[in-house]
Amino acid sequence: MEEFADSREGAIIDTLAAQLDPKLAFLRARWFSSGTDAIKVAIAHDQLGVPLAAFPLADMRKGPFALRQIGGGYWPLRSLPIASDCHISSLAAAMACPDMKRVLGKVWRLGPVAADDPALATLIPAARQAGWQALHRSLGMLFTLNLADLNASGDWPSTKTKRKNRWRKRRLEEEGGALRTEFFTGADWTAAHRDAMAAVEASSWLGKRLDGGDTKFRDPVQRQFWEDLCDDPQLAKMLFGSVLWLGDTPAAFTFGVAAGDTRYYIANNYDDRFTSFGPGRVLLYDDFERAAQTGTAQVNWGLGDAGYKSEMGAQTGAELHDILFVRGRVLARLLRPLWDRG
Repeated sequence: MEEFADSREGAIIDTLAAQLDPKLAFLRARWFSSGTDAIKVAIAHDQLGVPLAAFPLADMRKGPFALRQIGGGYWPLRSLPIASDCHISSLAAAMACPDMKRVLGKVWRLGPVAADDPALATLIPAARQAGWQALHRSLGMLFTLNLADLNASGDWPSTKTKRKNRWRKRRLEEEGGALRTEFFTGADWTAAHRDAMAAVEASSWLGKRLDGGDTKFRDPVQRQFWEDLCDDPQLAKMLFGSVLWLGDTPAAFTFGVAAGDTRYYIANNYDDRFTSFGPGRVLLYDDFERAAQTGTAQVNWGLGDAGYKSEMGAQTGAELHDILFVRGRVLARLLRPLWDRG
C-alpha cells in the first residue's frame, strides 16, 4: 500500500481509467486525491506484476466501526478502475494475497455505486472467491434522461413546454432584468462563476436549511474539491456548468461531470426569489439542448425529486447501491441487519 502522492500509483490509476467504459472515464487519479480525505492506494497485480485494479482507500467510521472505503467524490457515484481484460479468477487471486487482505481489512465499503456498473461484474465474484461477502443496501433509483431518443422523437420539448418557457423568460426579465446564460467547463471557468453558483445556493431553499444544506460551492470544502480536480486537464474538460443571470443577479445554475456520451448532473439550483417563474427549468432545458447538440446521449440525474424530473422526460434507471464487503460468513450475518438499517 503506497501513499497516493507516489506518482507511479497515480499513473497506474490513469492507465486503468482509460480502459473503462467512457462514461466512467472521470475515475482518474486526481478524482481520488482531490479533497481532504487521506487516500492511500492498493494495486492488485496478476502473477506477472501487471496491474489489474486500483483500490484508492480512505478511512471512515460507521457507528462504532472503523473501516476503509473506496474514496473519491460522493457525487455522482463511486467506483474503482479495473483493467478491461481483468478476469475474475485473476482478481480473486490478487485480492486473496496476504497484503491485499491486510490492506482492505475484514470490512470495506464501495458506495454509492450504480448497480449496472461494469466493474461490479468482476469485483463482486472476485471478492467472494477471495473470502468477502457483499452486502447490498439500496439507496434508491437513479433518474435518467435519454436525450438521443427524446430528440429523435421530434416532439420534445413539447410545443406547450416551449411556449411556457418563452413566457417564463419574459416574466423573469420583467422581474429581474436582462436574461443571459453563461456556459463553461472546468477548463475555462472562473472564480466569478463559482461565486455566482455559491450565491444561488445561499439564496435557495437548500442554503436556507439550518444545517447549511449540501451545497457544492457555498461550502468551502466541497468547493475546493471541485477546484482541485482541475489540476488534471482531462478532468477539467469533463466538468461543465452554466449560470442564468437576470441583470447582475445569478438566478440559477447547473453543474456536473460529462464523460463519454453521458452527463451527470451533480447540482442544479435556483434563487428562491424567482421561484414563480421557474428559472431552474428554463436553464435546464437550455442546458439539455446544448448538451444534445454536442453529442450527449444520456443524462444521469441522480436520486430524488421525481416530480419535475419525470415531467421533463426522465425515467428511472439503474438502482444505486451501497455495498459493504465483509470477510467471513459469520461476520457477514452479524453485520447484515445493521447495514440494512443504515
